Formats: sequence, C-alpha cells, structure tokens
Amino acid sequence: MMSASKSYDQIPLYGLVFLTALFCAFAIGYEKYSADQAQARLEKHALIVADALWNFNTAGVIEYLHLAAEADHYASLEIVNHNGEVFQTVYTGLPSALEQMLMRTRLVSQVVLVAPVWSSTNIIGWIKAVWVPLTLSVHISVLAFLFMVQLVLVLYCKILKEKQLLEQRVNRRTFELSEANTSLKREIYERGLAEKAREELQQSLLRSKKMESLGLLAGGVAHDLNNVLSGIVSYPDLLLHDMPVDSPMRKIITTIRDSGLRAAEIVQDLLSLARRGVVARKLLNLNKLIDEYCNSPEHQKLLGEPGSIEVTFDLEHSLANILGSQVGLKKLLMNLVANGVEAQPDGGQVIITTKNMSISKPLEGFQVVPPGEYVVLSVSDKGEGISEKDQQQIFEPFYTKKVMGRSGTGLGLTVVWGTVEDHNGAIGIDSTLGQGTTITVYLPVCHDEPQTTLLETQPHAELQGNGETVLVIDDIGHQREIACAILKRLNYKPAAVKSGEEAITFLRTTKIDLMVLDMIMDGGLDGLETYRKALEFDPGQKAIIVSGFSETDRVIETQRLGAGTCIKKPYKLEELGMAVKQELQGKSSIG
Repeated sequence: MMSASKSYDQIPLYGLVFLTALFCAFAIGYEKYSADQAQARLEKHALIVADALWNFNTAGVIEYLHLAAEADHYASLEIVNHNGEVFQTVYTGLPSALEQMLMRTRLVSQVVLVAPVWSSTNIIGWIKAVWVPLTLSVHISVLAFLFMVQLVLVLYCKILKEKQLLEQRVNRRTFELSEANTSLKREIYERGLAEKAREELQQSLLRSKKMESLGLLAGGVAHDLNNVLSGIVSYPDLLLHDMPVDSPMRKIITTIRDSGLRAAEIVQDLLSLARRGVVARKLLNLNKLIDEYCNSPEHQKLLGEPGSIEVTFDLEHSLANILGSQVGLKKLLMNLVANGVEAQPDGGQVIITTKNMSISKPLEGFQVVPPGEYVVLSVSDKGEGISEKDQQQIFEPFYTKKVMGRSGTGLGLTVVWGTVEDHNGAIGIDSTLGQGTTITVYLPVCHDEPQTTLLETQPHAELQGNGETVLVIDDIGHQREIACAILKRLNYKPAAVKSGEEAITFLRTTKIDLMVLDMIMDGGLDGLETYRKALEFDPGQKAIIVSGFSETDRVIETQRLGAGTCIKKPYKLEELGMAVKQELQGKSSIG
C-alpha cells in the first residue's frame, strides 16, 4: 500500500518532465515550421514583385510590399538589386513596445529572411524581410494547455492517493473493529469459562464443606470404633497364637477376629470419608491389582449368580506403574464394579479398561485433568445410566439409589472420590440414561524403580525378637496393654507410657531400641512432636507409627524425620510384629 502511495506522488513529477519535453519538442518544431512557412511566403512575394518590376509597375510594387509587410508581420521589407543597391524599402512600424520588450528578454527574436527576385532565368535582386514571429502566443496557448493537463494529472493523482488513503483507513478501521470484535468474543468466551470455573469451584467448595462436616462426624465415630475394635481383633490374635491347631474354639475365635476385621474395613471407609485414613503407598501395577481383585472371593460373591454378569477386560499390555495404596485401589475397583453390577439387575456386562495416557493440555470433564502422564482405569456398564443431576451428587456420602443391604451403604463412591483425591488423581463420568455409564479414573504415573520388600505375612517364628526394648506410647490404656502383650509374645521387652511427655521423661533415663508411636494423643504432645524431641536424645532413634485417625501430612513429616512404617489400628499380631522386625533390621519403607 505504501509503494502505491509513493507512485501517486511520483506520477505528477514524471508527467511534468514528459510535458516539459513535449513542449520543448513542440516549440522547436513549431518555430522551424513557422520559419519555413515565412520563407515560403517571402519567395512568393519575390515572384509577385518580379512580375511587377518586369511590367515597370513601381507604384504597385510599393503598395504590394506594404500589404505583404502588414499581412506577414514584417518590421521592414526591402528590395535590393543585384549590385546591392536598395531599390525600395517599406516599414510597418513594428515592432511594438511590447514586442520590443519581449525581444530584449529574448522571448521574441527578429528573423531576417532573404529570397531572390528572378527575371526569366536571371536573378535581378533580392527581397529582404525582417520578420517578427507570432509563435509566442501559440507557445503560450500550448503551454497553458499542457499546464492544465499537468494540473488535471496532479489533481487526479491526489484524488487517487486520497482514495487509497481512505481505503487504507477503512481497511485499518475494519481490521481494528475485527480485532476488537475478536477480542470481545475472546473476552466473552473467557468470561464464560471464568463463570463456569467459578460455578464449578463453588460447587466443589460446597461439596468439600459438606464432605468436611460429614467427615468430622465420621472421623470421630471411626476413631472411637477403632479403639473398640482393637480388642476384638488383637486379643483373638493373641488367643490364636497360643491355641492348638485342632482346638474346637479356634474357628469361633477366628470368626470373631474376622468380624472385627470386616468392621475395621467399614471404619476405613469412614476414615476415607473424613480424608484422615492412614494411606500406605507403594509402587503398583494396576493390571496386577485388577487380576488379584477379580480372582478374589469378594468379587465372585459380588457377581451373584454365575452367568448373570459378564466381566470383560481391555488392559494395556505395557501399563505404567503408579504409586498408591493397594488396599485403597482394590476397594475403589470393587466399588466401581459393584455400581456396574447394581446398574444391571437383570444381568449384563461390565468392561474394565486400562491404558496409558499423556495429556498435553487440561482435559475438561467432570473434573479438570491437569497435563501429565496418567494410568487410566475405566469401568463401563450397559445399565440404567445416571442423570445429569445425579452425576453432581453420586460422590456425596450416603447418596445412593442402590438397594440398601444388598451392596450399598451410600459410601461406595465417596470412598472412590476420597481414594482418587488421596492419589492426586481425577475422575471422569460419561453416562446416558438407558444406555450405560463409564466412570474413568486418572492416576499419575510413577517412574520410580520397584523396591524389594519383605513379604506382608511371615511365620510367627520369623517375627520373634531378640529381647530388644520397645517403648509403646499411646493415650488409650487397653491399646497399650494389647501392644505390650503382642510384643511380649514376640520376645521383646515392652514398656508403656500414656503421653509424649512421659515418653520424653522415660528416654532421659532409659535407652530403648524402638518406639511404637501413636500419632494422636489428647492433651499434650502428639506423635510428631514426641518423635522430634526424642531425636534430641538419640538422632538415630528408630520408631514405627500406629494410628487409626491421623492426618496424612503429620505421618509423612514424622517419617521424613526418620520414623518407619505406619500401620493402622486395629492391628494384627503379624502386622505389628513384621513392622517392628523390619524397622529393627533397617528394612522398613515409608508407606
């Protein structure tokens, strides 16, 4: 656009040069043409004068010369004989004052013309004329015309330039308006996204507040239940340890213990609801965990009558590992499958899918999935589907449309939600009424190398200690009694205190090999502060953590300071014995 604008500025200059050259060429040509015409006229006058002279008409010659001089604009006209003598001369009074001024400024020049006067074939003289050309007026007229042409050209170029500038302004304004319109659309879109995000955040906040309030209630109940269940689970373990294999009471005691363990699992669901459960994490392969779950009696019982529900698999062969809780993820899988089964009361199909997924930009859905590498677990059914309204509530505690007492307590999907949150994952839902539901779980990939650990269960003989001193710190009396009884049976020397302050006093005078540390103790130092002060006496002090109601960050901080495995209440003889053995041998790993 700028080059075109410059060309419009240059066209008048080029036009001026061209018109100037044209005028100069015209002036030179016209001057020559006028001179040639004047010479031709003078030669005609010479012929006429020759005839008059031949007829000796002197008066006629003089009269003719006057007429010729006035007609052809001669200043003077004279006849000279062949000897050079002037025969006759006439003057016309030219040039005028104006012409004299023009001659002085060289704008008009006098031209001397000579033509021979013939008599038969002989030259008898010459006729001489001082000619004052009248070409100036023609030149001025042509110059004025060319000036008008140049003026028209300048005006036309200016109009074109203004038109072009106007088009540029229109285009620029159009572009600005287009940009403003695009910016406005983008702003409206971003405002829409912000409003949507605000609404989602508000819903998430309301959901979190509801979960927090219900969680506080559930957590308090779970804490008390854990303390009650410790006796139901741990004392039967002690009895079974000393009871003969063929004792008729063994089955009864085992049933009591197993009932306590099932109750403890419900407590763990409540703790998941409160987001205060002890989460033990290790490197896992989800495909192996699915295989273990689907071969378990719980899964077979869930499916009901053989053939009514078909479970199919689409598992990625080279599935990446994740860092997670084996118990929590099995429960998550069980709850998702249970929902698929419950959605198909007349039988159907449940599809379990795993795959690796790399997300480069946030993935919109029920929850926004941040960029990263994920292992994706999907559980699909061809059942009733979930309405859009219900999708916003299905993860809330005690919100269920299942048949109570068959497979639902109202906590299943709440446990799924809490487990996914504990694993820093995200959930997606795709459901259509009458067509089925797919619930997708995104779990972050872990690239750590697998570590070899001791078996989760070992024979009692391998759990026996060598008389090491173990200090049990717990504010609940029967919890201390249970722990000391188990440790004594495993050949340790247990000691017990009921608070962190008493533990510090004990450590001032007594050297111990290991601390069994309760995380939450009322009215004083908690487990973290107790262990931090214990490290002042012995920087290498070994400890394991036991808790049924502990904040995850407090557990992690204690382990960061050097404490070992965290086991949950109520604990079994094998669990406590293995944790103590591993820590004393320096083989424990942080959850």
